[in-house]
Amino acid sequence: MQKIAKPAAIAALMAAVVNTIVFYIATAVSGDLVVLMPAEETLTVYQPFIFTAMLGIIGSLIVSFIAQRTATPRRTWVLSTVIAVTLYGLPPFLSAGITTAIWFNVMHAVAALFIIPAIAKELPEHK
Repeated sequence: MQKIAKPAAIAALMAAVVNTIVFYIATAVSGDLVVLMPAEETLTVYQPFIFTAMLGIIGSLIVSFIAQRTATPRRTWVLSTVIAVTLYGLPPFLSAGITTAIWFNVMHAVAALFIIPAIAKELPEHK
């Protein structure tokens, strides 16, 4: 697990920095990013950074822990995370406006592009 923790942390922090830039681009292009549920809230620049870093690390460790217990850890990791990121793209459309939901999905894709390959290369192809 320690073998996974360092690359997960580095990838999640890199994704968090890039998502902060995406946030600035999003607000420059589209205005405030607003979540409507559970209560209306305008996002601040800190939230994309914190959520990307924190959830990226936690999610990476949980899913890689599960993947390491399968016959094909790397494939399980990639498949599980791609499915999770894809499914997680739907809730923003229920809890935010269309524009905010699209930007959230861009940020999810950014995090996935950093984190998924970083962890995949640390996992063995076969057990």
